[in-house]
Amino acid sequence: MPVLTAFLAPGLLPAESQWVRARMGSFETISDSGRKAAVQGLSQFEQFRFVLGKAMGQSELRLDPPVRILVFKDAKELASLGCRGWQEGRDRVMACTTAEGQLPTDLIRELTRRLLEANFAALPPQVERAVEAFFSTVKSNALHVMWGEPPPPAERTRDWALLHYLITQPAWAGRAHIYLHNLATGMNAAAAVRSLGEDPAMFNAEIDRYLAAGVFTAVQAPNRPLNPDRDFNTNMLTSDEGQLARADLLNNNSTDAYKAILKAGKQLAEANEGLATLALRGEDKALARRYFQAARQAGSRNPVALTKYAALEQDDQLAIEILHEALTADDKYAPAHWTLGERVGPGGRRLAEWKQAVALAPRNTDWLTRYAKHCVENKMFAEAGRAWLAAAQSAPDDSSRDLYLAERGKIEQLRLDDEAAEKRKEAAAKAAELERLKSQARRELADLEARSSRKPLSKEEATKVVDWDDVHATATVDGTILKADCVGKELRVDIRDAAGKILRFRAVTTEQMEIRGGDGHLNCGVQKPRPVTIGYRPLKSDKVWTGDLFTIDLR
Repeated sequence: MPVLTAFLAPGLLPAESQWVRARMGSFETISDSGRKAAVQGLSQFEQFRFVLGKAMGQSELRLDPPVRILVFKDAKELASLGCRGWQEGRDRVMACTTAEGQLPTDLIRELTRRLLEANFAALPPQVERAVEAFFSTVKSNALHVMWGEPPPPAERTRDWALLHYLITQPAWAGRAHIYLHNLATGMNAAAAVRSLGEDPAMFNAEIDRYLAAGVFTAVQAPNRPLNPDRDFNTNMLTSDEGQLARADLLNNNSTDAYKAILKAGKQLAEANEGLATLALRGEDKALARRYFQAARQAGSRNPVALTKYAALEQDDQLAIEILHEALTADDKYAPAHWTLGERVGPGGRRLAEWKQAVALAPRNTDWLTRYAKHCVENKMFAEAGRAWLAAAQSAPDDSSRDLYLAERGKIEQLRLDDEAAEKRKEAAAKAAELERLKSQARRELADLEARSSRKPLSKEEATKVVDWDDVHATATVDGTILKADCVGKELRVDIRDAAGKILRFRAVTTEQMEIRGGDGHLNCGVQKPRPVTIGYRPLKSDKVWTGDLFTIDLR
């Protein structure tokens, strides 16, 4: 009857620990004190997530992967294991709390920050600090939540007072999320106030009066109805699984705990991952690499550990293979995408991986700035502009924000400069090609002249030489076409020149002449008068024909 013992009174519990894991949404709790402790600890985190989502106008705030929370019997036990609220564990972020009492202020601040970072691209820094200060005093249990208790005086800024006013005053209940959500999407403060239907000047004056009055009262917050019997997914853990969870805190006790697990021949991948992470913290990269290698051989599916392992490998191909395994385990793990981009080399593949990384971690300004610069290097100017704007929205301070916006402002000029450089490059290439063709023609002509000088044309070859003037027009005349007579292969054209004189031209064969303009075609017979330019070779001794016809330009 192991499950039923979780519901017995404390005095009737067996001496052996009852390891239980409870899961709900973005959190999972692990406790050795039975189901009640695990569920109660999880309820506090879930209630807090719910009220923060209500205030921000986004009900389903998520953390991926879910935070693992170890629930201890009391503060003394918690302190004995050196758990400091939030810390990076072996495979995910971990937190510590007790089954009874309120969540510590520092833990709530960190929870607020992580939920904001994971679910909103950006908030103005001073507003984000105000949100953290407001929610740092939230009090909750499994059923009820209170918010609005003022923080220390130094944190009661004007932005904090504005939030307190919007969230706690009955007349404004339900409207705070409009203001905060609009700020989170990039709207400025004045526009966010107008979105409430208020005049910014009058509203800000009211906030100034509210802050000066200094009367700040806590009120009951909305809460999520939770049924401990139905709403939580719980399961029993073995003692080994429970000890692994505590070892994953990566504290002073973890090395011995992991080695004991290895000695028992259980959870080999996880224990080696933990020892590798501890070795890496101790800057022993060679030892860390050996443990990571052993974890991989044992079938590691931990994207965090695999990514760290890949970063230690000097062989790019092996590192890329390991990173693909990490992304197979979790294709939304941003550091794996970023590290893979570094290993595949510059160009399209790097850009593709880095683009996914910054989309998954939109507040990582270091990644965003490097991605933007790489986009510029690859002439992806529009994408670079978007990256600089995202960096500005996530900037930690005004000076960084101004710097990123200034870089974005350079993008258009960089694009124009690049286009001009490309045009100059194309023009230079065309000029070089033209010069090459000219040089080739000059060489061919010189070779031909040299051959002719060495070996004159024979009498038969000389008869085949065509004079330039025999196949090209040597004169032009403008006039109005009158008619075109088709006589066999011969074409005869009459025009009237500007002086009114009739001029007659003939082409012995139409193959030797060209009609330009119009549809490139001339019908036989009388023509509709239209201006033309005739290209011809004059026949001075002929009294009938003005010249041989070569070109007709219809205008």
